[in-house]
Amino acid sequence: MKKFLRQTLFFAFGLLLLAVAFDVLLTAKVLRSRTSPFATWNDLYQRNIEADVLVMGSSRAFVQFNPAIFDTVLHTNSYNLGMNGRAADSQILKYKVFRHRGNHKPKLIIYEVSHGTMQKSNGYEREQFVPYLHDPYLWRLCHEQEGFNLADCVLPSWRYVGHRKLIRNILIPSEGSEYDTPLYKGFRSYDRKWSGRGLRQQASVSYTKDTAIIRQFRDFLTECRRDSIQVVLVTSPFYIGGTRKMSDSTGMHTMFAQIANDFNIPYLDYTYNALSYDTAYFYNTMHLNRTGANLFSEKVARDIDSVMRRK
Repeated sequence: MKKFLRQTLFFAFGLLLLAVAFDVLLTAKVLRSRTSPFATWNDLYQRNIEADVLVMGSSRAFVQFNPAIFDTVLHTNSYNLGMNGRAADSQILKYKVFRHRGNHKPKLIIYEVSHGTMQKSNGYEREQFVPYLHDPYLWRLCHEQEGFNLADCVLPSWRYVGHRKLIRNILIPSEGSEYDTPLYKGFRSYDRKWSGRGLRQQASVSYTKDTAIIRQFRDFLTECRRDSIQVVLVTSPFYIGGTRKMSDSTGMHTMFAQIANDFNIPYLDYTYNALSYDTAYFYNTMHLNRTGANLFSEKVARDIDSVMRRK
């Protein structure tokens, strides 16, 4: 019996050592990543973000707000915290971790708001949280919404179980994939031509609002006001064909304008900007390509500079 227990303990200890070694190896590789979706989390956790200007929002912030252009026009240091496929709940969660880790407090937050901002995030790119779940603060914020358990936080390698695609992409990223393309200060642009397939397939574009998410967004703005952080809300261009298919676009813009008015902050709405009418600047209905993103970033930066000078 003692021999069996001893062998069992040795076997368990060996498994633990293997789990620790695998965890250390994989996580160390993630922490060196300069690609999406890990680059911004790495900068955040390593306190590398010394930005006076933060960009927040979904993919419409991630691929359309170029920090290089904001830095040139506004003469500042900016960083893009945009989250691909995520709504305000996840975007604010990321900001909370950003502040909790002791990163530099920004003076200005440029927040892109659109049809999906006020809905609950649907788990898109859930794997972005996995390598950092050993952080109890992050785990507490996201475990319920994302479906993580306590073992993901405390047991070595456990959080990687079931994520074979993630492991493969970390160890051997495919050339040209998201995991193989470096970001610039959290930003990535796409040099793609217009594809109207998605627009043709969509009967309508949904505008969704969730009362709990709206309340969370308002709490975030209250916190920014308390911390003397200026916030500017921005709705970036949507290809006009998509705007015409949007359900209650007027109600959406009215909601954002009302929130901005309640907090006495600017709301810049570019829904009907000249870019919106030309497919040369888009790669799909909701996203500007590299040319469009650079033109738009310069326009937004100059408009914000003008607004700030008047305040």
